[in-house]
Amino acid sequence: MKTNRRLPGAGERVPADTRAAMRAVRRALLFPVAIILLAAPAGLQGQRPGTDGSDEAAFLRAVGEHFSVPQQEVMVLAQWKLAPGEIPVALFLAERAGVSPDVVISQRRRGEGWMAISSEYSVHAGDFHVRIDGHAGILADAYERFSARAASEWNEIVLSDDEVVGFVNLRFLSRHLQVSPERVARELEDVDGVVAVFVRLRSTGGP
Repeated sequence: MKTNRRLPGAGERVPADTRAAMRAVRRALLFPVAIILLAAPAGLQGQRPGTDGSDEAAFLRAVGEHFSVPQQEVMVLAQWKLAPGEIPVALFLAERAGVSPDVVISQRRRGEGWMAISSEYSVHAGDFHVRIDGHAGILADAYERFSARAASEWNEIVLSDDEVVGFVNLRFLSRHLQVSPERVARELEDVDGVVAVFVRLRSTGGP
């Protein structure tokens, strides 16, 4: 007898075996598209004006490695007219929520803010917080809001889209490149664009 299986709600965790099956199907569907993109000229691949394509490719490769997402899948996601710095946000939320990254990106492309999307998956401001000592750069205002509340109240804080992108990339760049959050925060303030920050930190290293 056929039974109806209830689909998990937006805020519910998807079982590990189900997530694995979803990833396998998604990769099978995305792989042919990725091959086409790899063979396509630069214009079709959506290289952004004023951005070194090799730098952006290196950044996206690092993002895929950090979040354990196949490179061809990251390449496909990058074609969906998101800024490079937003790709880590989509993967971070997908990982936390146990959903496909393309679901998160579809929500973003429909105009939903990052905090609105996050709350649908029970991811709140406190989940983005990264401990930092010293000047927080472009995230200084957000850190002031965190410091003004007890940690138990951090989930009530509302972050802007730029702050969400800043926190996720602060965490990603610090951990992936093994540099201090303080160093990343300084670079995010002084250097134009997340890709440029990645290139500079990768080349100079240090704490």
